[in-house]
Amino acid sequence: MHANEVRHYASPILVKSRQFFATLTSERLIVEGGPSPREFKVSSILSASPCKLETGEPGLKLIVSTPDGQKEMIWGFPVGNAFKIGEQEAWTDQITKVSGVKPFAEGGGEVAKPRTAVPPRIPAPELKIKTSIPAPDIPANSIRPDFVSGESVVIETAGVRVKRTFYTIYLTNIRLILQNTTGKIGREFAIAELMDAAAFETEEGEPAIALSVGSQTGAKQMVLSFPTESARSAWMQEIKAKLPVRQTLISAASEPTVVTCTGLFAPDAGERVILSTGGVRIKRNFITLHLTNTRMVIEGKAAILGEFSLNTLVRAIRLAGEVGEPGIALQIAGREGEKEMHLLFSGMPDREQWIQKLSEIIPEEDHSMYAPEQHQYTVTTVAQPTQRNSQDTYCPACGARNHVDDEVCALCGTLLHPPVESSRAPARREKRAKAERPAKRDRPERGEKREKVPYNGGAIGFITRPSDAFSYYLRETPRDALGMFLLSGALWAVLSVLMIAYVLPVVLRISITDFPIFSALQTDLMLLVLFVLVLYVIWIICVMIQALITGIVARVCEPEVRFSEIMAIVMRSTLSYPVIGWIPILGQFAAGIWSAVVTWKGLTAGQNMRAGQAAVAAFLGLIIVYMLLFAVGSI
Repeated sequence: MHANEVRHYASPILVKSRQFFATLTSERLIVEGGPSPREFKVSSILSASPCKLETGEPGLKLIVSTPDGQKEMIWGFPVGNAFKIGEQEAWTDQITKVSGVKPFAEGGGEVAKPRTAVPPRIPAPELKIKTSIPAPDIPANSIRPDFVSGESVVIETAGVRVKRTFYTIYLTNIRLILQNTTGKIGREFAIAELMDAAAFETEEGEPAIALSVGSQTGAKQMVLSFPTESARSAWMQEIKAKLPVRQTLISAASEPTVVTCTGLFAPDAGERVILSTGGVRIKRNFITLHLTNTRMVIEGKAAILGEFSLNTLVRAIRLAGEVGEPGIALQIAGREGEKEMHLLFSGMPDREQWIQKLSEIIPEEDHSMYAPEQHQYTVTTVAQPTQRNSQDTYCPACGARNHVDDEVCALCGTLLHPPVESSRAPARREKRAKAERPAKRDRPERGEKREKVPYNGGAIGFITRPSDAFSYYLRETPRDALGMFLLSGALWAVLSVLMIAYVLPVVLRISITDFPIFSALQTDLMLLVLFVLVLYVIWIICVMIQALITGIVARVCEPEVRFSEIMAIVMRSTLSYPVIGWIPILGQFAAGIWSAVVTWKGLTAGQNMRAGQAAVAAFLGLIIVYMLLFAVGSI
């Protein structure tokens, strides 16, 4: 967003049965999700009035002024029926608040009459429409999840975003339920698994809650972004009432004045240890972190990996790890500029203690211009680094202290003394990179990142965006993926047989008289259909064997995964076969590798497996299937 631009409201919308994401700021109305985002100035919005769609659902009619006249745009809302009225009222109120009342808007999508021809005493048309439309009949519990006996809903809200997916979330007396836009339960957590909750504002200014959920592998953090501030406040109140009293974010008990260290680290004379925490992870290394009144020390298993003076600590920001672990993004000043180091903690209380202590050490930024209220999550200071020991060298990547004779950093493994190259080589590489870099037509403004389009549940996402697709369709069974699986196999078998019977002889210039099989396939329809059925059955058997082997290996690597969900993931990943698998030999191999990569992404996103374990499970099943095919073919 631009400087001094304030975001007022944002949620998913439907325009002509296509889902988009609309954002209303103090200056613009931004609609994203198509080939290119569309923007309308707030001053060009003439009216926003509630209406009824053809299906009887509540919608919103916008009249926008364009160079060709006034145009009409009808919005729907892809949320639960019980919340469509709320979305309609929220958008109407926010647009009216930002743009003001404009009584000269005319509907119908035609060119507007001159403003001078409209008597000023005529009341605003949108007010008449607003009062004349009755409230639509909303079927009760039409898409609600199946609740168990004795379960009652405490609070529910639609349009809540987790990463790039929107859910309708329910808090009952038993569990927390996340239901996606298709009506399926994406995730659910028992009340006993909820550990901590903290309210904050995201970088975009959205009201959000950082929810810590316990599991067998430790605490994981999930960020829920709410459409309104009132919804966030109501959820915080209800979640706090459900949390155990013993599991608060920051303990109210007074901290001990002396912290003892039993590891390799020993404070200097006059140095006081403020905080020490073990089990902190930096990349794949587990370390013990110490904070004193003069420095921050990183202690490894066998040596001190690094230390940083307090006046080199620039900024500390909350973050969540790849699997939701609570963490801190710590920016540290160095010779090459500011470097960022990610600290991942085993629990939310440890992370909050470090944020509190770092905020006391690092003064806050002086925000001279308007910015969203997030000073309690970002602390900043600018200072020169202290003088360093001449016998030490500092990592150019993470800033950790190392001995001058070391070749690689003990903390991150980066080369400490990279080879010196001639001055012409970088210039040539830079020139070549600029020549090969494709031209970008729509570049975002400096300091502004291009947002990824939210995934809307399309089947093509399983081959183009597998991580988003499997995060969207969580906890699927083989029955859910059966239709897409059978259709993919049928298309592959039909296209492969047509390719072999008709295209292959022409491409390879094979005479059908020398090879009777081709002439038989081209003249006998029953033989052609029988060949399709044989290939179809062989394909299904091979995929089932691959799914079985992948599920067994995944269970060995990670006992918590569900075998039925892994079968569904492998079945979903076969969409690559009708795309390129019908190309003889090369296409078949490419489709198999593509399917294994999609399975790998699905195991990582849907089963929370590590990337290495998921890759082994996905590719081992494919390799064994090809070995069996070669063994049968050689008999």
